[in-house]
Amino acid sequence: MRRLGQFSGPLASGKLRSKPIEGKQATVAASLDRAMVFLTLGTVGLASITARVNAEYSPAAARSAQARKFWHNPQLLRLVSAYAIAYIHMAAVVGAAHIHPAVLEIFRFGTDLFVVLAGFLTAHVLGNNGTSAGAYLRTRLIRIVPLYWGFTVLAFLVENYAMNNHSTPLSALFMSLAFVPYGPYPILYPTWTLLVIVEFSLIIAAFQTASAKNGVFYSAAFAVLLAGAGKITRFENPIFVFYTNPILIDFALGILIFTLVSSGPFLFKMPQRRVVVLAAAAVTFGAVAAVLRPFFWPALPRVLALGVPMSLLLLGVVTLEQLGIYNESKFLNFLAKCTYSIYLTHWFVDLISEKLVVESGNSARLATVLLFVTPMAVTCVSVFVYLYVEVPMTRYLSDWFVAPGISPSSAAPRSTTGHQGGAQPGSEHRSRLP
Repeated sequence: MRRLGQFSGPLASGKLRSKPIEGKQATVAASLDRAMVFLTLGTVGLASITARVNAEYSPAAARSAQARKFWHNPQLLRLVSAYAIAYIHMAAVVGAAHIHPAVLEIFRFGTDLFVVLAGFLTAHVLGNNGTSAGAYLRTRLIRIVPLYWGFTVLAFLVENYAMNNHSTPLSALFMSLAFVPYGPYPILYPTWTLLVIVEFSLIIAAFQTASAKNGVFYSAAFAVLLAGAGKITRFENPIFVFYTNPILIDFALGILIFTLVSSGPFLFKMPQRRVVVLAAAAVTFGAVAAVLRPFFWPALPRVLALGVPMSLLLLGVVTLEQLGIYNESKFLNFLAKCTYSIYLTHWFVDLISEKLVVESGNSARLATVLLFVTPMAVTCVSVFVYLYVEVPMTRYLSDWFVAPGISPSSAAPRSTTGHQGGAQPGSEHRSRLP
């Protein structure tokens, strides 16, 4: 059984450009390599999926000396945030099940948790791995853009034809594909945080180019300044409002947490038992604050209501892992790799669930069942997309867009860190931006 991404020919051997082929033979070889990415779709089966799942889990990488400091617990948090985001977009199903809307609001923590994690992991990649700004940006774009474009086009077609809704103009599609918010959110609206991710990636790449040593910290400060500018100015342009979203501060909080946990054992001067208690208290505070927010302080600024609690939650779980208290599940670590696919596909599955509820006359019994069935369906779809679309496409593009002076076989890391987005806000007004 071939492992995922193991194709015959130049693509598999990593010699796509190391052995130049001339004339028509070169054209044919290049075409075959491009086609190989899509041939895996014909090999779908339980055995092949099992083999590919096993191939994609790399215990050696997860247990490496560098990643071991904070690998398993943050991976679990990524998975938690992904499913929280999937639930926040099930408003119609939750309403039909006669569940109070404030309960659904609890899951909005997933967006802030993801952004804090993004800042934390970005600082880890650029701070510890010695990754250049160009390599970082190239890897991010390869990971983000192709799938985002594909599912954005699919969402456009679904909204305009499958849903008999022709109100979305073609210009909105082009704006979304260019990562420019439309109305003021992209067509596939759960991906609004992905646009913020791209914005921050460009910011951090620019500052990293100017200062490899302190670029991460300069970009964090700039993100806070952008959020402050959006708060104090009176510009109502939706694009400006979007790109100065206060959620940018969550990136800076994630970078701050990374700085604390990587600058030395700042907590470990205390007795270990006390450190464990403090870390567990941070985790508990973050979780409880997220649960109580919709009921007791719904109007509190988001950075205080969710950004700070999620930062403390992350600090707590990372500290626990450094003390040897962590989750090491092969299954959960694999699912954490699928978070970007969960993020991109859950809207389509949620849409089907909502349609079923409407067709049933808003049956509370069916809606309750779908609250459990829909996440399982999202999981199945996202695993399929990850194994048969995301991974082969990412690996192919990583070999194709090789950094100068690097051989294709070692061009890009084979790990695939997922991305997920956030919940759609309840209003387009500046004061209600999530």
